[in-house]
Amino acid sequence: MEDLKSKDLGGIEELCASLGWPLFKARAIFRFIHKSLIDKIDAITTLTLREREKLNEKYYLSQALPEKISSGKMVQKIAFKLEDGLLVEAVMLGHHQGQRTICVSAQAGCPIGCLFCATGRMRFRRNLTTGEILSQIYYFAQKGKISNILFMGMGEPFLNYDNVIKSAKILNHALGQNIAARKIVISTIGIISGIRKLAKEENQFRLAWSLISPFDKERRKLVPLNSLTSIDKTVSVLQEYQQETKRRITIEYVVLKEVNDRKRDARELIEIAKKLDSHVNLIPYNPSPALSFKPGDIYVLFRELQQEGVNVTIRKSLGRDIHAACGQLTCQ
Repeated sequence: MEDLKSKDLGGIEELCASLGWPLFKARAIFRFIHKSLIDKIDAITTLTLREREKLNEKYYLSQALPEKISSGKMVQKIAFKLEDGLLVEAVMLGHHQGQRTICVSAQAGCPIGCLFCATGRMRFRRNLTTGEILSQIYYFAQKGKISNILFMGMGEPFLNYDNVIKSAKILNHALGQNIAARKIVISTIGIISGIRKLAKEENQFRLAWSLISPFDKERRKLVPLNSLTSIDKTVSVLQEYQQETKRRITIEYVVLKEVNDRKRDARELIEIAKKLDSHVNLIPYNPSPALSFKPGDIYVLFRELQQEGVNVTIRKSLGRDIHAACGQLTCQ
């Protein structure tokens, strides 16, 4: 059985063509799945009973069922159980302006193993399918309009590039949730191949670079990925990305006490930020059990960057009380 939710419009058009159906049926199927958010093929009422039976012979719609729901102030975290029993977490962040942002997972566990991240302590299990990524978002979309998508949950999105981009394009599609491309942010630790691929995409998805230290030696200790590219090389690739796309990037910087909040860190971070058309987003460290890191002095760092003319903000931390904040997702 093949997951119909994982197919984009082109894939559904190919399916309809193979069955001898007119292409307008493909648009109807896509709209029912990704706009009306049906959970069964039998709910595609524009198809005849025989056509629905034909689809049910080889296709199904994947589901991610809520296993555990945790709610805090303007935040809700869901642990979803996938069809093979694995758990992944997604978070809905509310805003005073009525906007609803979903922080979605791209992998079950994470293969990177960042020392400062609770998810990094989990064993990597597998990449999520397009349908599994979308199912996390559609759970929240059934309860209200979604304004922003952050691929900043569990896992490294660019190590599941095809499924992440496919899901982003489906979310952006006018027959689906129609979420603006610039409201969809994809975060990476610095996977060069993914940055280069994203530069070629027509959709104007936004890119965020998670930079935990401005020094390669310290960064490699905190991010134990053998293939991690040097900061200089990553900056060079990001410059190429910006030459092609003309898009600003966000530098995400989790502030750790006496690790990356010193004067010399600030000076080097300023140099990196000025080499790019960038916005630096300083992120308060959110403590997790079994991790010994402590929050750094984020306001001192903020003033240092601001005085040097760097475009910088401090991210408001939401969900810490229910372990739903940045770096806290563990499915526990």
